[in-house]
Amino acid sequence: LGVYLPPREVPSSEIIQACRQKILYPLERLTGIRFRRMAGDIEFAIDLAREAVKKCLARSRFKPEEIDLIISCNISRYDGPNFQFSFEPSTSVRLRRDLGLESALCFDISNACAGMFTGVNIADAFLKAGLVRNVLIVSGEYITHLTRTAQMEIRDERDERIACLTLGDAGAAAILTRSEDDRYGFHDIEMYTLSEYSDCCIARPTDSKAGGAIMLTDSIRIHTVAIRESVKHVIQKLRQMNWSRESLKHFVMHQTARGAISELARQVNEYYRAKMLDHSNMIYNVERRGNTSSTTHFVAIWDNILNNRIQNGDNIVFAVQASGITLGTAPYTFDDLPDRLRAFEANENEKNNVEENPADSGRQAGEKSISVPTIQPSAQSKLKNISEEVPFKITIESIATLSDDEVRQLPHSAIQYAVKVIDKCFNISSLPKEEIDLLIYAGVHRDQFLSEPAIASILAGETKINSDVPPDSPHKTFAYDVLNGSVGFLNACSNAMAMLRSQRMNHVMIVTAEMENNANLRGRPNLGIKETATATILSRTSDGTSPAEGIRAIDFFYAPQYIDAFYSHIGQEAGTSYLDFRRDPNLFDYYHESTCQAVTQFLQTQKLTWDMIDLIAPPQISPDFVQKLGDQLQIPPKKLVNLAEEVDLYTASVPFCLNHLRQQYAHSGKLALILSVGTGVQVGCLLYHFV
Repeated sequence: LGVYLPPREVPSSEIIQACRQKILYPLERLTGIRFRRMAGDIEFAIDLAREAVKKCLARSRFKPEEIDLIISCNISRYDGPNFQFSFEPSTSVRLRRDLGLESALCFDISNACAGMFTGVNIADAFLKAGLVRNVLIVSGEYITHLTRTAQMEIRDERDERIACLTLGDAGAAAILTRSEDDRYGFHDIEMYTLSEYSDCCIARPTDSKAGGAIMLTDSIRIHTVAIRESVKHVIQKLRQMNWSRESLKHFVMHQTARGAISELARQVNEYYRAKMLDHSNMIYNVERRGNTSSTTHFVAIWDNILNNRIQNGDNIVFAVQASGITLGTAPYTFDDLPDRLRAFEANENEKNNVEENPADSGRQAGEKSISVPTIQPSAQSKLKNISEEVPFKITIESIATLSDDEVRQLPHSAIQYAVKVIDKCFNISSLPKEEIDLLIYAGVHRDQFLSEPAIASILAGETKINSDVPPDSPHKTFAYDVLNGSVGFLNACSNAMAMLRSQRMNHVMIVTAEMENNANLRGRPNLGIKETATATILSRTSDGTSPAEGIRAIDFFYAPQYIDAFYSHIGQEAGTSYLDFRRDPNLFDYYHESTCQAVTQFLQTQKLTWDMIDLIAPPQISPDFVQKLGDQLQIPPKKLVNLAEEVDLYTASVPFCLNHLRQQYAHSGKLALILSVGTGVQVGCLLYHFV
C-alpha cells in the first residue's frame, strides 16, 4: 500500500472565508472536516498517482517488472495547469512508461468515488480467472480544483455546489495478489449500481467565464438513498460472514462527513438492537483529510495502520458508496501488512534522521530516500498475453450498431446514441434486461465532458437495467467506464473475460458511443472520429465440450516510445469548453509499425501461421490506413476486411467489424483476427472463431 498526500494543509475556516459570496455555513461543525490537503500549484492528478505508486512499490516485495496489470481508477484527470483535463493517452499507460512497469497490461476505469474499489473488484476477477498474478490499482485525485470553482460560484448555504467545499486531494496505490492463506484477504466483494439515482451528483466543466469544473450534488437525496441501501447490504454481508461484534475490529465507509458515517452506524445498530458499530470500531478519517474521493478507504487504512490502530489479523468491513449510485461491501482480514508498513516507516524515519547530517551518510543532502527508477522504453515492446484454455467459451450473444440515418435522427449526444443502440441490442437479443450482470461503457468523448458519474450508470438508469433493486435481489447490475482511447473496447472485453471466466457473472454488455465535442464550435477543429454507438453482449457458454463460437484470445502490445505522438485534453475559453489536441504528423506511421510488430508477436504467441487466419480486420481508421496496413502485412485482398470511412471508427472499429463478420460468416468455421490501435501507442489483438 502507498498513499501520497500533498504537503499543503488548509483549514475549513479558510475554505469558507475564500468564498466570493459570503456564506454563513458551519462547514467544520456539520461535516467534522477541520483540514484537507490541497494540490494544484505544482502537483496535479497524475503526479499524485505517480508518487503513490512509487511509495507502494518501495514497500512491496514485487519489482516493477513483476506487475501484470495496472488499473488507474481516478475521477480527476486534471493533469496540468489551466484545466488540462486529459483524455488521451490514458493515465495508466503513462504511469506504465514513467515507472518502468514494462510487463503490465493497462487501462483506466472511472466510477466516481467507487473507483478504487471498482479496481479491486476487477483485479479480483483477473486474479481468480488466473489471467494475472500481481495487480496494481492506483488513483490520483486532485479534486480541490472543484473547491476553487465552487468558491467563485456558490450563492448561499443551500447551493448544490456546497459539497465541493468538503473535498481533499490524495494519491493511493495498492498491489493486490492472490492470498496464500484463506484466512487473510478479501473474503467477498460485491458491488452493484442503483442507476435510478445517477443524477444525484454530476461533475463537469463549469459554464462560467472563470472556467474550471464544478460538482453539482443533491446531498440530501444521495445520502438518504446511499446510506439506506448500504445499510441493508452491509447487514446482509455481516450475516453471511457470521462475524460477532468482538470479531469486527474496524468498519470504514466512504469518508464524506462525520454525520453520514454516524447515521450509517445508527441504522446498523438499530437493526441489531445492539452497538454493532461505535467509536471503537468505526473509522472516522475526515477530520484532517476531507473527502478524498476514490481514495478515501485506502487513505483511512493507511492513516490507521501508521497510528497503530489497525493490527495484524484484524477483521474490517469496507462499505462503498458513490454517485451512480454505486454500492458495495467487502469484508477483509489483514495479514502482516500493518506490521510491514510500520516497520518500513520506522526504517525510513531512521534514514531521514541520518540524511539530516550529510557528512554521516553517503547520500547528498536533499536526496530522496524512496525512489523507483524510470526505465527507458525499449524498441522491443512486449505483448501481454491473457489467454489460456478454459472449459467454456465466451461468445457474442448479440451486437448492434447505429446507422448514419439513425444517428442523424437523434440529438447531438453520445448518451442518446448509446441509449438508442442499447435498446436496439435488446431488441435482437434473447436475454431480458435483468440478466445483464455488468454494463461497461468504453466510449471516450461524451456530453458536456462529464466526469462523474460513470456514463455506464447513466445508461443503465436511462434504459432501466436493474436500476433500483434491493441488495438481496438475484438480479443486480454493476456499471462502470473503461477509458483507454480506441483500444478501450478490447480492454472492456478483457474485463468481461475476467468476470466471465471467474464465473462471477454470466452476461456482460459493452457499450461505446462517440461524438465530436467541437462539432458546433467555430474555429475549433474536429477530431475526425465517427459519431455512432455500439452495444455488444458477451456471454459465457455452459458447455465447453462441443465446438462453439467464441473468443480464442485477446492480447495487447505496447510501444511507449510513441506515447507523446498524441495528446488530448479539455480546453476552455470564455465559459466554453472544447477538445484541444495535438497530433504528430507521423502518428499513423507509428500505428502501422506498432501494429505490424504486434501481429507478428501475436501469431508467435498463439502458435499460428498466416494461412491459419481466414479474415483480418485492421483498425478502421481510414480506407488508406487499412489498405496500407494490408500491404505491409501482405494480406490477400479476400482476407482483408475494409469497412473504413473517411473518419476514424475509433472505439466502434472492433464492434463494427465483429458485427459485419457475424452477418457474413456465422457458422462458417472462419477464424478472424480483429485489430485495434490507439494512443500510447497500444495495439489490441482479438482472435474470434465463427463456428
